[in-house]
Amino acid sequence: MDRAELDGWLDRAKSWGEPGGVVSTEGLKDTCTCLGELGTFLKRLHVAMTTWERPAAIMRHLPNIGQFLGRLCHNPAVLACGDTCTVLQSCLTALCTDCPQEDIERRAAGWAQKMLRHVITGPSGNSVREAMGYLPSDQHKLALEKAIHALSEDLDQLQQDRRLKARQAQPCTLHQLSELCLPLVTLPAASAVVEKLLLAGLEGKAGGEELSDLFLESVARTQQQVYSNKLVTAAVPLSPAALCALWTLHSSCLEQEVLDMVETVTLNRPYMGTEDMKTLICSRALPTACVLQPTVNNVTREILRELLQQSAGSPSLLKLLRVFNESFILEVCKLQGEVPTVLHLTYNLQLLPLVHLLILHPAGLNQPTCQEHLKNICKTLQTVQSPACQDTWTQVTQAGGCQIGPGISCTHDSWLVLVQFGWWYSKACKLLLLSPVPPQSCLQYLACYHLPTSPQQQQGFMSCILDVASTLHDLLPKIHPKSHDLLYAVSANQQPDSPAQRAVIGQLLMLFLLHSVGGYGIADDVLNMVVGEEDAVTRLAVLLDTIEENVVGPKTAESLSWVCQDKISAIIQTISSLQLSTQEQFHTSKDKDRLELDDLNCRCDKLKHLMQELLKPS
Repeated sequence: MDRAELDGWLDRAKSWGEPGGVVSTEGLKDTCTCLGELGTFLKRLHVAMTTWERPAAIMRHLPNIGQFLGRLCHNPAVLACGDTCTVLQSCLTALCTDCPQEDIERRAAGWAQKMLRHVITGPSGNSVREAMGYLPSDQHKLALEKAIHALSEDLDQLQQDRRLKARQAQPCTLHQLSELCLPLVTLPAASAVVEKLLLAGLEGKAGGEELSDLFLESVARTQQQVYSNKLVTAAVPLSPAALCALWTLHSSCLEQEVLDMVETVTLNRPYMGTEDMKTLICSRALPTACVLQPTVNNVTREILRELLQQSAGSPSLLKLLRVFNESFILEVCKLQGEVPTVLHLTYNLQLLPLVHLLILHPAGLNQPTCQEHLKNICKTLQTVQSPACQDTWTQVTQAGGCQIGPGISCTHDSWLVLVQFGWWYSKACKLLLLSPVPPQSCLQYLACYHLPTSPQQQQGFMSCILDVASTLHDLLPKIHPKSHDLLYAVSANQQPDSPAQRAVIGQLLMLFLLHSVGGYGIADDVLNMVVGEEDAVTRLAVLLDTIEENVVGPKTAESLSWVCQDKISAIIQTISSLQLSTQEQFHTSKDKDRLELDDLNCRCDKLKHLMQELLKPS
């Protein structure tokens, strides 16, 4: 332990207040802001003290240690922080000895015992407490409860005064109350007071009343890294309304919240299922806050947009964007009569016709209706880009058949809206495979999705996808399809350097695996063509994603059209085999996280149960 470092902390403690006297308000503020740093230093100090054999040796190495510890013993902020106070008591105990060999050790032991009594029992004059039989811990608990209750009443009174013009509170009242609560923000018991302060701060912002920046920063620290906890619980739990207020008042906390969410979903837990991801996102009420506060919505979407652009359209980020938008739309639909207002505040006016089309979920719609709806989506995409393009679109749609139409140049904003509604992407791929004549609208929709700014490449893309979809459709009724037929259909049309073609063809192959009569018999070969590697984890994740899209959700005649006993049994066996290989791969790899394996196992168990339920009569 460096003597100079201790002296630096001593100088800081001196600035907080006089020894044994009242600590100044500024001193309390400074103490609260550095409690974490102080606790870390005290732990290091205690380790150093225990390495020296005698208290005399401690004081020879650190002659100012008594002054430093003594000042901390009279600092209310230090005593109110349980962890820091415990380490302080350990440091005082290190100065005590049963057999003092020098006078300095005898005096040090007496002083340390006196400080310990002060820290543990509080100041003298507790005759009432002693007469009633309270333990120190009981007294502290009761005092804390009374302080929280008093602060809560003050905040309620402040809210009432705001509504009475004759009794307006001073603008600094809320600021002072929030600073008074600084030592309490890390205590779960004080969450109700913290929530009231946040809500009062949001309401008083328009009138010039502001919460202390130190208070907002302290509350923000209690909400950090929540997504890394599997239970998704903060140190101080807050209601959705309080979280919304915090994110509105403290933008850096909102930014950290979004980044933590992205890091968890894309890096720490990349194999999470769609439903589990939705549960995780909604557990923190961020979609709700986006509906309630346009500021929160704009900041969140701007961060996700920037990350998507920097990652060049990362599939994991696209999935997160879809799930987040779906959660947002579900919250919007809960509003009564305010849906148009929220959508107007979220999307550009020019894009609203496209949003109103995409917001309709295809579940329960028949094939002709879905085809017509996709046609309207593509038409709207073209008119958003240029109203003059409507004539060209009319000529193409009236031509009939599966004639390849012209490409559509899609603006960046309209493409961002398009990719957020993933349910129409899945529907377009399914219609391509199951329709006798692949619909032109599906081809054009997928071309806009994957090649938004390259209309000159879209015709080649659509021609390739048309040939593959037609070939796969012809193979659907075969009881024993051959893998080389699939391989020929794919390799004869696909350009090896086209990620867009690979993505759609992979989706078509996985849908073929489920919807064909005998495709499940060559499941391994299909996965080889889609994944292109022997990685069991990736193969399992791709298979689970496809099954989730076709199993999770309400049962309809169309969604159950592919179900049969042999197919379900074979797919469950494939999942179990890949699950076993995945477990072996995780056990042999040091880079794999246990949480990733738990996510995969959980998804496997859920889907196997759901698929078995499909065979039961409804």
